[in-house]
Amino acid sequence: MLIPAAQYLTYAEAVELYNQFREADIGALVKSCGPPSLPFGEGLYYQLLIEEDDALAAHQIVVSFEQRRAMPTPLRCSRCGSISTMPVLRLAWWKRLFYAGTKLYSCEECGKEFSG
Repeated sequence: MLIPAAQYLTYAEAVELYNQFREADIGALVKSCGPPSLPFGEGLYYQLLIEEDDALAAHQIVVSFEQRRAMPTPLRCSRCGSISTMPVLRLAWWKRLFYAGTKLYSCEECGKEFSG
C-alpha cells in the first residue's frame, strides 16, 4: 500500500526528492495534491507516495531534504556570484517607480544593483 512520504512540494522540490529516492533504490510516485489551480484543474502542489516497506529507508532522506528546504538560500549577485549583498536603502524616484513591488539589492564586490 502506498503512503505519503512528503506533501505540499513545488514541482522542482518533488523532482529533486524523487531523484534522491531513485538513487537510494526507493520506488516513488509523484502525484498532484492540494487545492486545484482552476475550477477543474489539478492541484497546485505535489506529493510523493512510497511503499510502506520503504518508509524507514525514506525517512532519513525526507528529514535531510526538509532541513535543506527550511534553510534560507543566500542571495547571490547575478554578475559575480558573491553572497555579500545589501539592500539599497535610498533609491532615486525613477528606481522606486521602476522597481515597485520588489526589493533592490547592491553587490558589495562589484557594485551591481539587481532586484531580489
